[in-house]
Amino acid sequence: MGGATVFNKISSGVQLNQSPIDVILFDLGNVILPFNHYQIAEKLSRWARRDPFNDPQKIFSYLFDFQKGAINDYEMGKVSTLQFFKSLKESLRLTLSFEEFIPVWNDIFWEDRGVSEIIRFFKGKKRLGLLSNTNPLHFDYALMKFPILKVFDRWILSHEVGYKKPAPQIFLKAMEWASVEPEKILFIDDMESHVNVAVSLGMRGIHFVSSQELKDHLAIFFDTDKA
Repeated sequence: MGGATVFNKISSGVQLNQSPIDVILFDLGNVILPFNHYQIAEKLSRWARRDPFNDPQKIFSYLFDFQKGAINDYEMGKVSTLQFFKSLKESLRLTLSFEEFIPVWNDIFWEDRGVSEIIRFFKGKKRLGLLSNTNPLHFDYALMKFPILKVFDRWILSHEVGYKKPAPQIFLKAMEWASVEPEKILFIDDMESHVNVAVSLGMRGIHFVSSQELKDHLAIFFDTDKA
């Protein structure tokens, strides 16, 4: 069933009222806002004066390695924005100022308007939460540039709660806010490992690939003619 057909059927109100899903949680990066972290590494390499950080791949690994990346403490709220910048500037021996660093760090996002359409459609029909691994600079920038983020009823952000996906604790924070049975929560993320954690905690899950495929998947949860 195509996405437009699904939305037309849901618009009747019958399927939404019958659905067991009360809360929909969306990931931010590469769902609502596609992004490219490698752009940061490429730009910073031009300012780095310490070998081997003139190689963008070395900066990328230093910053974004899932286990040991320098971004992790920042995204879990363990260091402030200025502390993060000063540490990065010292480690890479960067020659740029904080004011110059901000656009290098932030200007990596664009909007998936198909996903935004889905979010706006469900506003007022389901409770909407944003569950994201992010940091203050990125989120404040995204909030200013992309109005879709203001549609959500609640933001559950890694740097505010102190945990990053796939840690179960951040999902438990989202469940605490939702205040419904886990099976009434639908979680959407581009990382299948994150979806698996949500499902292990009793939630429903969709592994995001594209906005059109997301519409098709939503038919499973909201089109009761298939039940």
